[in-house]
Amino acid sequence: MIAYLNSEPYRQMITMLGIIYDEHILERKQICQSGYKWEPISFALHQAPTFTEGAEHPRTGAWTYRFKFERCGESTVYNVLLQGQANKQPRPIPLVPGLTRVNPQLMSDLMMPLLLSGVASGVSSDCKNIKVLDTEVSAEPFPLHMNGQVFPGAWQELWKVRACGKEFIAEFCLVPQPQGGTNWSKGQCRK
Repeated sequence: MIAYLNSEPYRQMITMLGIIYDEHILERKQICQSGYKWEPISFALHQAPTFTEGAEHPRTGAWTYRFKFERCGESTVYNVLLQGQANKQPRPIPLVPGLTRVNPQLMSDLMMPLLLSGVASGVSSDCKNIKVLDTEVSAEPFPLHMNGQVFPGAWQELWKVRACGKEFIAEFCLVPQPQGGTNWSKGQCRK
């Protein structure tokens, strides 16, 4: 897998994804004379890839990939879920940008609360154009004491969002559960 992540076809694909994400997620339309570059930050394997002999890309497999994309003197961290496909490039599924710690399922689960945060910030409830611009961990993992129990590994995140032209920040408390999964609530964790 490491050899594939360092291959020229993969590097070209990530460059194109960075350009497309810049245009569609952050709405950056300017073409940079200085060019584009990126550097890998991390990847997580969800399903082992399989390769057909001589193919440039895997025909199966799934992994998330985080990379820092630089353009026109600015940089953004992008996250993407990639799924192998027979005889073509992996299928990219854009995830929220930034340094979030949440997995793709939890990202999906947090979209409705984002809409509600937008409405609370004055965004029309009819708004369909919601884009997460950036994410960051605002409190590193810590033991959360709640209802007489200790939940190790709780953390907080800030998500910067644009909805129908209005920007706002949504804050989440994320609490890993002993039986698996992660519970969340809007706002800071109540310590």
